[in-house]
Amino acid sequence: MTTDMPESRLNEPEHGLQHSFRKSPIFNGLLMGVAVMAAYLPIRALPDHRTLPVRTIALKYQVVSLPEAAPPLRLAGAWLMTADDPRFGGLSALAIDGSSFLAVSDLGAVVRFDRPSMARPHLWLADLADGPGPAGRKTSRDAESLAPDPRGRGWWVGYEQRHSLWLYNMHFDQARMAIRIERPNWWRNRGIEALIAKDGDLLALAENGREAIRVGGGGQQPLRLHSNADVADAAQAPDGSSWVLLRRKGMDGIKQSIALLEPTHDGYRVGPEFRLPKASLDNYEGMAIEARADGRWRFWLVSDDGHRVMARTLLVALDLDLPVRNKKSPARNAGLSE
Repeated sequence: MTTDMPESRLNEPEHGLQHSFRKSPIFNGLLMGVAVMAAYLPIRALPDHRTLPVRTIALKYQVVSLPEAAPPLRLAGAWLMTADDPRFGGLSALAIDGSSFLAVSDLGAVVRFDRPSMARPHLWLADLADGPGPAGRKTSRDAESLAPDPRGRGWWVGYEQRHSLWLYNMHFDQARMAIRIERPNWWRNRGIEALIAKDGDLLALAENGREAIRVGGGGQQPLRLHSNADVADAAQAPDGSSWVLLRRKGMDGIKQSIALLEPTHDGYRVGPEFRLPKASLDNYEGMAIEARADGRWRFWLVSDDGHRVMARTLLVALDLDLPVRNKKSPARNAGLSE
């Protein structure tokens, strides 16, 4: 016959500590706050890197679980993305180009990748050959935003650190135009976080959630942005309306939402927000919108791992279960020129 042996008294202090940590919201909050702050260390703290050749490699998708989305959003899928190339981390901004996705990274690279529905998904990576400073330098190639050129000449990329907009050809192997953004009060690491091709011009949104700039044939027009959250990205919907991806950081992690961008007499304001499903440290940095076969919209989100082990690169699909209009608003062909 066997009997259960009593636990050693040596373990009693350990159990007491475990119990107090589990019960302590202050400790848990401090731990989460440190993790959030670590995820937002300045880009200057990360090392520079050498440029790499253009590559096409395999992309691995792994289905992951996220909390259920609150209506009117419905979670359609979430995938962890991994690939054997350091340029695939730090993704910012997202766009749809035909059947593929496009993203840029804070390492100064552009990434084109297949959808999860592909049997053998691949991705194409290239360092941007031209930009606001030497290639491989973190402080000169911090790409954060992406939008198609309103005149069909290629793609615009917005940079932080050296605040500027650069127009690349369709293959991203040549820069056709560069515009310096004159905002002396912007922090180096909080510049153009979102970019939309709108009515023949470009609408650039600052990360601080308070400023926007219309860039076009009339120069740079500063506008007010009425928001109480940071901006992470923005995208144009199939009906021509603009939506913004918002972010708030706190002791309980990173909270994010999407909202319609509404015009005002002095700029734009953020409309009612729809909360996004996510884990505490996931950081959505890119958003694209497309029409589904039933006429409703699908929001695609990509997260930025920040080149840090506590974060991950996700692709998330969310369907908006609201009736929407899918008639594209007419756009002026005036505006940006060589």
